[in-house]
Amino acid sequence: MLIKWMFWRQTMLKPRAIGDILGYNFFIPSYQRGFRWTKQQVEDLLNDIYSFAKSQDEFYCLQPVVVRKCTDAVKSQNNLESDNGDDVWYEVVDGQQRLTTIRIILEYLVKDHLNGKSLEAEYKKPVFALEYETRRETKEFLSRIASVQESDIKGIDFDFIFHAYQHIVGWFKRQEKPRSVRESILRTLVHTMKDKEHEGVVQIIWYEIDDTENPIDTFIRINMGKIPLTNAELIKALFLQKKNFGNDTIAEKRQEEIALTWDRIEYALQDENFWWFLNKDRNDTPARIEFVFDFMYNIACSKEPSRDEEKAKKFDEKYGTDTYKTFRFFNEKFTDVNIETVEKEWNAIEGCFHTFEEWYNNPVWYHYIGFLVFCGISLSEVYGFYDGKRKIEFTNNLRAKIKAQINISAEKQEIVQENKNLTPCYKYNIDVTYDKNKKKVHELLLLYNLEYIVKQYSDILNDAIENREIIIKFPFKLFKTEKWDVEHIDSYTQNSINDRKTQEEWIKSARIDIQKELKEKLDIDNNIDLFLQNDEAAQRFDDLKNSIIKLAGELGEENDEATKNSIGNLTLLNADINRGYGNALFPTKRRIIIRKDGAGKFIPLCTKNVFLKYFDKEGAGLNTRWNNDDIKKYQNDIGFVLECFLNITLVNATGEENE
Repeated sequence: MLIKWMFWRQTMLKPRAIGDILGYNFFIPSYQRGFRWTKQQVEDLLNDIYSFAKSQDEFYCLQPVVVRKCTDAVKSQNNLESDNGDDVWYEVVDGQQRLTTIRIILEYLVKDHLNGKSLEAEYKKPVFALEYETRRETKEFLSRIASVQESDIKGIDFDFIFHAYQHIVGWFKRQEKPRSVRESILRTLVHTMKDKEHEGVVQIIWYEIDDTENPIDTFIRINMGKIPLTNAELIKALFLQKKNFGNDTIAEKRQEEIALTWDRIEYALQDENFWWFLNKDRNDTPARIEFVFDFMYNIACSKEPSRDEEKAKKFDEKYGTDTYKTFRFFNEKFTDVNIETVEKEWNAIEGCFHTFEEWYNNPVWYHYIGFLVFCGISLSEVYGFYDGKRKIEFTNNLRAKIKAQINISAEKQEIVQENKNLTPCYKYNIDVTYDKNKKKVHELLLLYNLEYIVKQYSDILNDAIENREIIIKFPFKLFKTEKWDVEHIDSYTQNSINDRKTQEEWIKSARIDIQKELKEKLDIDNNIDLFLQNDEAAQRFDDLKNSIIKLAGELGEENDEATKNSIGNLTLLNADINRGYGNALFPTKRRIIIRKDGAGKFIPLCTKNVFLKYFDKEGAGLNTRWNNDDIKKYQNDIGFVLECFLNITLVNATGEENE
């Protein structure tokens, strides 16, 4: 935002033209956030500069840039050498986002307005230099940003810089007279108040702090009230300030290692599959590493359903309940700071992140924890099952928690077989129905899909699988960001379809899927032709529909309402697909599911198995119908897969409970 300065009162704050800082050398220390300006912020800056360029008002300034002159020791430690022979370097305490964006704008103008001719050649002023303590490649990347390809980008900072340049290109292209606009903006950026040809210049508020002032304290003080500054950025400033490491070369190297590891953790958390495994709902935390810090705060606070309320109350009193409580929690650890403190606290952070990675990379834990998170169980409660436990103990703890979470009863009965040498078969009666508890059905079907995958890798607990790349993972991101329905597989109802277009779609779809049956029932096929050709035949739709349903084998008393609402007639399906095919025949649904799956739409594995009639092991059933026998077989498979999570009651062949 541009600020109009009508009167200048503060002596330590001075307006300085952008043209005056061309040729300056700026050093971005490790405690600073990476470049994160978005399209909105980049275009807001361009709009402000252009608005000023057109108005030609003499006193307009951008927001402050806070700097401190680098000492010889800092320059030596960081090998700061300028390209223009100027030995003065300024440490940027605040304002690097604006400086970086202005530098990108200048790079664009050099390429597209000066046709590659440098500023120094044209105006006898080189662009200002930006050197980054922990991202040294950024200086070179900025110098060639005009020719960078998206495929060359490595790292989140470079990605933001690349896209900022693209936003700048797009903004200029949208102007009515791009060349005139480029000329106008370039003039306001390179001229100073002393230049004879100036017609107004863009200025910044230059705030230079004393060499003796702690830049970290200034950084925190300036930014504490700003919305964009996050707990993560404040905590980063705590960890990476120079005084923590002294002048020892090994300690300085450790500072750089921590900064690089910080970036690696942030980059890893940008993986959407990893992120949605850890989160139940959308979480737009600007710096995702903050999730780790919040988790550590919650562990320390023990904020659980079974938490010590008195301890939690003391935490609230000590650190507050606002946005910055996590920062205050970490800040307290740095009151008497030294390298040992940094190592201890940083190792704890790395350890926490590695715990998340371990959970994510273990296919059993991934699916169990992902399920609990979906059900609203916090990760800090999950951590209570994990901390200090052996692998098998942790797995058993997760299973016990899941069993308590779903809390569903089931009867298990052995099916008497004539051949006693055959593997015993069982039938299950699971006590949960769609009409009584839709939420539990939804959770149970999700768990069924997850445990189905887990059982394929049951030997992972013994480290039997070496090639972990082959492990299938349920995509929690898709499941949590899309809407999912509990679908009735046999969904036929007596509800009328009154819309002519919908009637035609139903008839046409059904005809495709019962072609074989229609060859033996030409009268029905002829009636379909008559219906499609004659609008007056609309009143005969219900009769025709019932004939088709009967021909498909889907009309009968065996699938009554109780059976239709049982777990054996329910599956998970994306809401768009489910509501798209409506009250269709089973073969129509099957055809649509197969087509959607082939087109890359995510269909849960067990849902695909349902429509492929995978549970009909003898292959005796027709693919054109879903009957009571299919429902029983499907329910038995759910019971078999989920047995360890159900409250099982054994019954004998007569249906009585065993003692």
